Amino acid sequence: MKTSSFKKLALNTLAVMAFAAAALPADAQDAAVSVRSTASLQLNGAGIRKDAERGLYAAALYLESRLSTPQAVLSHPGAKQLRFMMLRDISAADMGDLLARAMQSSASDEQLWKLAPALFRLGAVFGEQKKLHAGDTFEITSLPGKGTSISINGRLQGATFEEPGLFEALLGIWLGPRPADLLLKSSLLGRAV
Repeated sequence: MKTSSFKKLALNTLAVMAFAAAALPADAQDAAVSVRSTASLQLNGAGIRKDAERGLYAAALYLESRLSTPQAVLSHPGAKQLRFMMLRDISAADMGDLLARAMQSSASDEQLWKLAPALFRLGAVFGEQKKLHAGDTFEITSLPGKGTSISINGRLQGATFEEPGLFEALLGIWLGPRPADLLLKSSLLGRAV
């Protein structure tokens, strides 16, 4: 392995570790990560999504308790959160295209049809950003009975998505049978890679 490749890998690994170790936000706007004010979400796993052999983003999955299979995570009725930190700049349109292709690959036609209005709203949220820069963060949080919320750089984006199954369909991008990145899937499930 070339020194520059090793250095990039080391820097990306450090970014994931720092990102995953960050404390859960405590202010009222980000109350979505707190569950019943006594239990907090805990890191289940974290890794790096690569695109063309370069790190695109670091991702971390937070749950109420550790789960190691996609089925257990997807069927878990409790609070869940996906956190992302961009490792390089990307236009919001390109990021949207990546997510849309991954969603088409992982979700059934019935799911896509049922969630179409929510997916259009989700696209609008990211479309307003124009560009995601290296270091930018976003979170997708699901709370039982409350729905799915999106935060970008710590700011809640619009109203909560109340459509049932949205978070699970999004989670399928990374944990489904045809995930965006197999190594990232293993990492999010807490498996050593």
